[in-house]
Amino acid sequence: MKSQKGMTTLLITSMLLIVALLFSLASYKNLFYQIKRTKNEVLAREAHWAAEGGLDCGFSYIKELGNISAAKASFSNCESLLNLNDVDIYPNNYISSVYLQSAKKEIKKKIRFLPESYGAIQTRSDLKLLGGIVIAPDVIDHIDDKYYQCTSVRYSSRVYVFGGVITNLPGGSLPNVTYSYPNVVTGGLCADGYNTVSGGGFDTDITPPDFDGPVEKDFEYDQFLDPFESFFNKKRSEKVLLKSEFEVITGSIADSTDNNRCAKKINEAFIISNKVWVIGDCDLHGDSLGASPTIVNQAKILVFENGIVGTSGSGSYNGAVYHLIDEPNFYNNSLIPKWEAMSSSDDYDHLLDTNSVFFANGAFVPTGGIVFDTPGGVTTYNTSLTLTYNRSFNPYTPKYKVQWLKGSWHDF
Repeated sequence: MKSQKGMTTLLITSMLLIVALLFSLASYKNLFYQIKRTKNEVLAREAHWAAEGGLDCGFSYIKELGNISAAKASFSNCESLLNLNDVDIYPNNYISSVYLQSAKKEIKKKIRFLPESYGAIQTRSDLKLLGGIVIAPDVIDHIDDKYYQCTSVRYSSRVYVFGGVITNLPGGSLPNVTYSYPNVVTGGLCADGYNTVSGGGFDTDITPPDFDGPVEKDFEYDQFLDPFESFFNKKRSEKVLLKSEFEVITGSIADSTDNNRCAKKINEAFIISNKVWVIGDCDLHGDSLGASPTIVNQAKILVFENGIVGTSGSGSYNGAVYHLIDEPNFYNNSLIPKWEAMSSSDDYDHLLDTNSVFFANGAFVPTGGIVFDTPGGVTTYNTSLTLTYNRSFNPYTPKYKVQWLKGSWHDF
């Protein structure tokens, strides 16, 4: 009897132990599953953050170097640093980062490029257009589909137009035109609000640019406009170093038949270098610039420093022009005597202001863009102006401010 009770107790104890063991095994199985799941989540997060780090690394290189081609050469540093398989950027401005190690992850985010120097015309002086203007503008950003943000004139002072204004298609009908924005589709258009068409004149002090106004936002007011560094990629304090890149000549107000006339000196300098720097006053008369067959379609830059510039000729110059006045006492006295010394001014001296610094008595058209870094002065075109902007004719590589497209990053 005692042995049967012992057997029963042993059997019950054994069954309880077996049940406890089964519960323990089930718990351990669940625990192992949770551990494995947690490990996979950790690996997945590691892959995600490694890939996201690749995006941030690539973005940093683009932001530091200011252009895609220079930055792409450094993307391999991001790959080796973060053990990534690939970091790249596509023509539609998506940066891609791929991690294919213990877990797999690819992340794509879109960036936008905002050029630091842009606009077919940039001016810190008052700009007077005594005739109409037809302008195929610069393109600075993509808005939607085939529509872009266009900039015709960027100014910090005042723009007067005494004729009609038509903002044409970007590039007009010319092939292979480039802009400050790097990826413009063929047939791209200026979006609504960036497409001024005005039958009459205007004064931006009276009629400021507005999306729905007669003057639209392709005329852009920027009170802090300071184009030097963004144009040349050097600070104003580095002007001496910058000039070492140029063929430097002294300006001339000699007659149109003189062998020492300004345009002739400029054209001779362009044979030596595609960057020419003119110091002092320059009377261009009606001469063509940079029209020699060997250089006519070469990107060029012509700088006028601390001098008045007059021209009575019409025609395109395939290059960029930068007019710089930074001499502190330049406007202390009326500039009229300087103009009176120029023979070509006889045709337009009645239209000059005491602070006129540039006067075009003909359609002098720099297709690579023109910058009037001449605060305190007046720039005048006494003619109708037709300008088709083409960034390709500016030899300086554009530099960009780079931003993540809203919604592509942590826009909480």
